[in-house]
Amino acid sequence: MIKTKIISNHPNHFFINSDNSIFIADYTELTKTLPIKRSVEIYTPNPCIDNDYFSILNPNKVNLESIVFNNNSFVYSNGASKSQCETVTFPNPSNINSWILFLELKYGINPLNNRKNLKKAIKQLFKTRYHYIQSKVFNKNENICYLIASLPKQSEPFANFALTPSYLLNLKTKHNIILRAKNSVQIENDTLILV
Repeated sequence: MIKTKIISNHPNHFFINSDNSIFIADYTELTKTLPIKRSVEIYTPNPCIDNDYFSILNPNKVNLESIVFNNNSFVYSNGASKSQCETVTFPNPSNINSWILFLELKYGINPLNNRKNLKKAIKQLFKTRYHYIQSKVFNKNENICYLIASLPKQSEPFANFALTPSYLLNLKTKHNIILRAKNSVQIENDTLILV
């Protein structure tokens, strides 16, 4: 369901399929001064060895589809890029009970910048979710949406940042969103992620 709707609404999105754990790393800053530029990359079944990464652990071998977004993934009518997060992952096949996970990585090492970095990440996550809702890729009232902001260079819990329980509960009950600041999640099945 989700993949079919993405293909019909966003034919420029490229899918990466795996039933293993996947590891997501952003090389943009790491390679900005090098002749060959790299951006967000997905590794499976083993993590990368030259960068910090986000982990989607998949011990139950759920078939996963992931998309790495780029500057052409979502654009305005004038061709300018819209704000977005790094990736989306979802089970395939999927249905109205399946989850969809949006991920944004921030590579800050200074905990004093966590609040600013994570607020920006969360904004990007909400915007990307909205792009997909606007194009009817998934139903916001049925498909549970995981929005994950990650700081791969830091250990959890991230210093100088907290989401209040009342805010998180409101997101879940009113918008079907689970928002977390994490460096890894675990897929249980096509309807549940442990965060």
